[in-house]
Amino acid sequence: MDLKHVFDALGSSSGYLVAGVAAIVLVVLVGAYRQGRSIEFWPPRVGPREEAIAPAANDDEAVELFETTQARDFYQAIAPNYDQRNSANLLETHRAVIRLLVRLRDDKPTLRVLDLGGGSGKNVATHFFLDTSMRWTYVDFCPGMAEQFQRHLAGQPLYERTKILVEDINRVRDRIAPRSQDVILLNLVLSSMPEMPDFGRLAGLLAPGGTLIVCDIDPGYTEAHPLYQATSTSGAKVGLRTRAVPPLAVGARADEAGLQLSAMRQVYADRLYSFVAVFVNATRVRGGNTEHPALEAPAA
Repeated sequence: MDLKHVFDALGSSSGYLVAGVAAIVLVVLVGAYRQGRSIEFWPPRVGPREEAIAPAANDDEAVELFETTQARDFYQAIAPNYDQRNSANLLETHRAVIRLLVRLRDDKPTLRVLDLGGGSGKNVATHFFLDTSMRWTYVDFCPGMAEQFQRHLAGQPLYERTKILVEDINRVRDRIAPRSQDVILLNLVLSSMPEMPDFGRLAGLLAPGGTLIVCDIDPGYTEAHPLYQATSTSGAKVGLRTRAVPPLAVGARADEAGLQLSAMRQVYADRLYSFVAVFVNATRVRGGNTEHPALEAPAA
């Protein structure tokens, strides 16, 4: 029996049924394509989203969850254990920041660094612990993290020229002289804040030609791994529900504050994990424009 007789036998109602099924299949295939999924027509199969970052298997194991409005309490609870989960991705991110600081320090040995949300200091500040010329101002709102910073740096040459402020980033401007800093560092800080700080106020602390370095987790990674997990001093599993930080939003805030983008780069180890953005305070000074050393993007 040929197909024409089959369709005639089924009647016109079957035509609507076939058309409906075809429409549903088309919608599914278009949706899968837009999501970046692999499509196999025979045998029919829609694969997982390509290059997607799978959620961590233990993202739901945290006993106590903290929101970004409770970040101070979260970091206070985990301060002694903060550096126990330094992954390859995290360490490569810190290395990207260190390379930038080294380049700036080499150009100006008396570099003045304002480290906002400085944490334990183990992975960045300690790289410069033998430096005898730099000046470091450490700011963190968590007393427990400030104690860890002191433990890692105490007795070292850099520590002798370090000022420690246990203070909120949004209120620290009143304790630091305007235009007194060569570098302001926001390293893996913004994703733990309910909202971005006032970049205009931060720009007011930069010396002419000074540099703002912003480093944070790539928003795609944050969406796949929204919980930053750690172990508290009591041994309990706790997690901070972090906030995605789009690099373009950071750039827009910096531009509004009068800072110019110098470099922006994604950071990889075994996957896309974070980004680093560098902005320059190009304020004019007597005699013309300030000069700023050319900054290459940090190596991936």
